[in-house]
Amino acid sequence: MPDQEKQDGAQGRPQAQDQGSEAPAAADYQSLYHQSRCLFSGSYTHGIDAKGRLIIPATFREELGASFVVAPTPDFQAIAVYPAREWIRQEEKLEALADLDARAIRLINQFSKYSYKDSETDLQGRLLLPQKIRSKYLDGVRDVEISGAKTYIRIVSAEAGEREDELFAQDFPDPLAFIAELQQRGRS
Repeated sequence: MPDQEKQDGAQGRPQAQDQGSEAPAAADYQSLYHQSRCLFSGSYTHGIDAKGRLIIPATFREELGASFVVAPTPDFQAIAVYPAREWIRQEEKLEALADLDARAIRLINQFSKYSYKDSETDLQGRLLLPQKIRSKYLDGVRDVEISGAKTYIRIVSAEAGEREDELFAQDFPDPLAFIAELQQRGRS
C-alpha cells in the first residue's frame, strides 16, 4: 500500500491542459504554489507522544524550512506553524494594527506570549511542541489534526477537526451555490 502522505499530497495537482503534452515538472508545481502563496494543503491525523513531540507530515517539511515559528493561529483558536517568511508577514500585520488602536498592543503581547521562534524538527520530522502552547490549545489530547491553512500549518485536536468539518457542512450545505452568490455580488 502506498505511503498515505505521499498519496494524499499528490491529490489536487493541476492536470496538463493538453492530453498529448507531458504533465508539468515538480519544479513547475512548486513555482505555482509559491506564486499563489498556497504553500500548505491537505489534512493528516497524528499522535503526540509522551514527550510532546508531533510528526510534521513530510509534505509540509520542505516548505517550512529548517527553522520556523510555532504560535497561535490569527483567531487564537489553534496552534499554527509558520515558515519564517509568513511569520514576518504576521508580525507586520499586527504592528500595523497598533498604529490604528493602542489596544492592539495587548493583542500583540498575547500573540508574542505564545510564539516560539527558531523551532525545528528532529531527524525523524518530529516537532517538540512547547508545553505552554500545547496545554493552552490542545489541553492534554493525544490525537491531533494537522492541516494546511494556505500559508501556515494548523494544529487542533482530532475531535475539534471533526467538529469543524460538521460545522462546515451545516454552514455550507451547498458550497457551489454560495460561490455563485458571491460571484453575483461581485458583479453587482
